[in-house]
Amino acid sequence: MQKDSNYKIKSKGYKQTLFIFFAFFLLTTIHIKALANDSVSVGVVNVTFLMENSPQSEIASDKLKSKFSPQEKKLAAELEEINAIELELNEIKTAKKSLTLQRQKERELRTLKRVRSRALQDFREELRFARDLALDEVQKEVFKAIAEVRKQQNIDIILQDYVSASKKVDITPAVLEYLQQKVGESTETNASTTKN
Repeated sequence: MQKDSNYKIKSKGYKQTLFIFFAFFLLTTIHIKALANDSVSVGVVNVTFLMENSPQSEIASDKLKSKFSPQEKKLAAELEEINAIELELNEIKTAKKSLTLQRQKERELRTLKRVRSRALQDFREELRFARDLALDEVQKEVFKAIAEVRKQQNIDIILQDYVSASKKVDITPAVLEYLQQKVGESTETNASTTKN
């Protein structure tokens, strides 16, 4: 008799589990059909292409060049000076001239190399920091443009990393056009502000 009551309890639990599973399956099926009736639009965008070809990227690159070009020229001039002293030192050694003059040129050369090495290291560090900052700004602009174009074209999902996509879903050209318009608007605003 005890076995019968255990069987009824287990059977009742089994029926409840089966009912819950069936209800979950039914609700999931209904939800999937509802989603299938609502179309979901998907677009893809090539962020790397935009980062390399956007006018914002070109402007940032030009700013970096104009800011760091004088330092590059100074470092190049220092290298030429070092090379000239090395040639002079080789001539002194070859001609077996004064040992005092040779030691003086060697000290001068070591000092110049040390100073240039530190300046070069500082330059690279400063350039890397400025480049990273500029890339972050360009990336923010690109992502804002992607979000804006997504809204304009009423797209539900944008994928950035994809293997292949048709032109039908690729919004990269539209985002590039949006970025170009933003630069044009910015240039016009700056020009009108300058006139006033």
